[in-house]
Amino acid sequence: MSLRKRGLAAGIILASGALALSACSSGGSGGSSTGGTGSSGGTFSIAIEAPQSGLAPTNCYDLYCAQVDQGLYTGLFEFITDDSGAMVPQNSFLTKSVTPSDDNKTYTIEINEGNAFTNGEKVTAQTFVDTFNFAANGGNGQQLGFIFGPSQLNVVGYDKVSGTDSTDGMMAGLKAVNDTTLEIQLAAPLNQSLFMNFMAGPQIYPMPSEAFKDLKAYQKQPIGNGPYKLEAAWDNATGGKLVKNPDFNGTAGSADSIDVRIYSSNDALWADLQGNNLDVATTLPQNALASASSVLGDRYINDPGGLQYSYYGFAADDPTYKSKDVRIAIAKAINTEEINQKLYYGTRQAGQSFAPSTIAGGGTDICGDNCVFDAAAAKSLLDKAGGLPSGSKVHVTKLANETGDVQTAICNQIQANLGVECVVDTYKDFGTFLDAQENKEVPDGTLIGSGWIADNPTIQNMITANFTSDSPNNYVGYKSEQFDKLLLEGTQAKDDSEQIAKWQEAEKTLLTDFPAWPFQLRNTVGGYSTKVGNVSINPGGFVNLSTITVNQ
Repeated sequence: MSLRKRGLAAGIILASGALALSACSSGGSGGSSTGGTGSSGGTFSIAIEAPQSGLAPTNCYDLYCAQVDQGLYTGLFEFITDDSGAMVPQNSFLTKSVTPSDDNKTYTIEINEGNAFTNGEKVTAQTFVDTFNFAANGGNGQQLGFIFGPSQLNVVGYDKVSGTDSTDGMMAGLKAVNDTTLEIQLAAPLNQSLFMNFMAGPQIYPMPSEAFKDLKAYQKQPIGNGPYKLEAAWDNATGGKLVKNPDFNGTAGSADSIDVRIYSSNDALWADLQGNNLDVATTLPQNALASASSVLGDRYINDPGGLQYSYYGFAADDPTYKSKDVRIAIAKAINTEEINQKLYYGTRQAGQSFAPSTIAGGGTDICGDNCVFDAAAAKSLLDKAGGLPSGSKVHVTKLANETGDVQTAICNQIQANLGVECVVDTYKDFGTFLDAQENKEVPDGTLIGSGWIADNPTIQNMITANFTSDSPNNYVGYKSEQFDKLLLEGTQAKDDSEQIAKWQEAEKTLLTDFPAWPFQLRNTVGGYSTKVGNVSINPGGFVNLSTITVNQ
């Protein structure tokens, strides 16, 4: 998991202009939507970056393979957007019912009959047992096996199969009672809504027996059970074509086919979108943001509530930031809204919590005044703390491949509003920065910048990996028994409202201690051509492939 998240952090450290890698959120309906008068049929094109992990769901750890897999597969659960705008899980057409035991440690899932992969193999309860075990067995090298471990589902027997020398072990907590009944036993209680959240991701999609015979070959031309199938082998340099699956039992895709394109040039992508030679883009290059609204009009999507944030934090052992007043002063000295408007053209929001409004219980002002820009108050707090230690300065980290002047803008504001020296330090990549931090080569006064993209839309997921005491992604070194305890109590709570309340209390504890603050919440951004309608991008950054219509 740490390697996966290191890739993520490298993509969004210090509010970089482009998002390279992502944790996986499921596709599904909801999010930004447009009207359209298109009819069923036709073809449209969509731009993605090259998947870094192949197309097997069990190894899909970036946003782009998950986008393709969303068209090729259907899992047991999927996300929708409720009336409040929050993403919530629900049964897919595959699932007849899900029933927890009284202690929330055993879940029984009834599966509808009559569903199959595009090669004719039936989708049964055993299909999911085989897929889940393949993912969890450490010797298979699948990045998403951790889903079944203690950080999420915590399936009984995961510890027995997760070692790197295990390839054929079976988790004791998985059982196919019959073709249509799947039983999952957990090592600890898990709230039903959270169980469904964990199960709705693309890494939970079923795979046929063919996948386990030759995974390398399967990655190039996967066999799914979703609304579309690959017409020919996937090419990671150019993409591939999805065609409608005529045997799909769920709601069929509106278009007959989808041209999935990989662009090596952001300029070429933007030119094709403007010229109606590309139909859908779920991200836009930073150099297009200034003109996107005027060029695309109502075909430009820029909605708050994306499941992504950037943060700045302070190493726990850094003497420069021992005083909480100093830490808060740094945060209050930065005019994030000005940076968002001038450098990101309104595609990001200043953070008041780590969870946006599209997450149940998110969108609340947990940080309060500590996260509000106020130069005078910031200077007063710094003076109250006695200033920075003698000879200290603030260091803001930049990666070599980052463009834009974000770090310079931050340093200029800190110097102007606090009267302290601030410098920008450039590292080759985020891994290099982490190595320097581990080797104690990072100077005192360094602001640690990183971020997160949700694995699932919960408050718990937004704050667990970056800030729990034993997490390999806790780059600031924050340790709080109270914070860890509240997160666990929320995870195990039976009642949804109690669960959310515990997680909100955990986040309040975090922001009261102030080892870090949410610098930016990222909007859902994209655009589309005049040739398509009913374009929808959910807060996780996925376009809903099935609903897009082609104007005839």
